[in-house]
Amino acid sequence: DAKYTLKKLENYKTKAELLEGVKDVDAMIIRSDIVDAAVLDAAAKLKIVVRAGAGYDNIDLKATAAKDVVAMNTPGQNANAVAELVFGMMLTSARNNYDGSSGFELAGKTMAFYGFGA
Repeated sequence: DAKYTLKKLENYKTKAELLEGVKDVDAMIIRSDIVDAAVLDAAAKLKIVVRAGAGYDNIDLKATAAKDVVAMNTPGQNANAVAELVFGMMLTSARNNYDGSSGFELAGKTMAFYGFGA
């Protein structure tokens, strides 16, 4: 029994609400929330912050290091979802955003794929 409780903080409207919400947490799992020095100061018990996604652009790594808070991410976690989105957007574009005009078919076309990230 881990004896941890999940505290889900969503749809906060102000930084003050975020700071109040993190004051007693030991760990954070984030997506696009910004973890800066103010958040780290408010979360005095914080030991680890994990970004559910690639990169650390929304985590202040110098501030986490100064507070001895581990920062991690999950590269590749959403690779399939991104690939599916690309195909969906490609079809939407080929069909002129489904505006009723004809657009074009992908059959017989040559496609180039460039991958960045995971």
